[in-house]
Amino acid sequence: FHTHHYTQYFLRCCLRILGMEHTFGRITVGNRVAVADTFPMGIEFEQFHSAAKSVEVVKESAALRESFGNRKVIISVDRLDYSKGILNRLQGYEIFLERNPEWHDRVVLVVIVVPSRIGVDHYQYLKQQIDEMVGKVNGKLGSISWTPIVYQYRSLEFEPLVALYRTSDVALITPLRDGMNLISKEYVATRVDQTGVLILSEMAGASSELGEALIINPNNREEISDAIKEALEMPESEQVRKNWMMQRRVESYDVVHWAGSF
Repeated sequence: FHTHHYTQYFLRCCLRILGMEHTFGRITVGNRVAVADTFPMGIEFEQFHSAAKSVEVVKESAALRESFGNRKVIISVDRLDYSKGILNRLQGYEIFLERNPEWHDRVVLVVIVVPSRIGVDHYQYLKQQIDEMVGKVNGKLGSISWTPIVYQYRSLEFEPLVALYRTSDVALITPLRDGMNLISKEYVATRVDQTGVLILSEMAGASSELGEALIINPNNREEISDAIKEALEMPESEQVRKNWMMQRRVESYDVVHWAGSF
């Protein structure tokens, strides 16, 4: 399992449903022993970290930064799924803009929604809700010169995605429930100058490893709003301190370590 909590939930189910007790995660089943343990999945840290320093990505990142001007950039990347909490995230951003008018025209939220389960009615309805929410926020709070949310419904190739990570000042990763969530680790890996702020849901498995992030309850839209403000106003020295620790952890416990550990 990805987290210690999930391992413990499984072992409790074995006891309550099957009546099977365990000893340090080992359960005797007939003439064999089953073992439940925790293996948090990692990413290819070096691949993302090196790509973020490549000529192509640096060039694309510079072009993105020029297009956004002096505005702070918040990135949100997820596949289309109810578990990702995209609507809550958009509502939290809307509350932030309503409560902090001084940030109008100084920040932009880039929302990338990757198509998923195309043709399933419930997912198409979710997409419709997201489309309407983006339109509502941009129509109500935007201006001729400023669009609060830049929204794209498509997948990104590797290098453009890394360029977007590198350009973003804040990553807003707020799933309602997620086994691990590797996007949060990818963002941390691309921060070559160790600036940037990660806002992460407490419901994501990655939150147990990335404790220096701003950990929030994804069901609380006001908390999302407050975290956005804190992230945008966080001193650079604090950003570097937090990212240095998270990077060392993500680098040490990469996908190779994950595979080898079991």
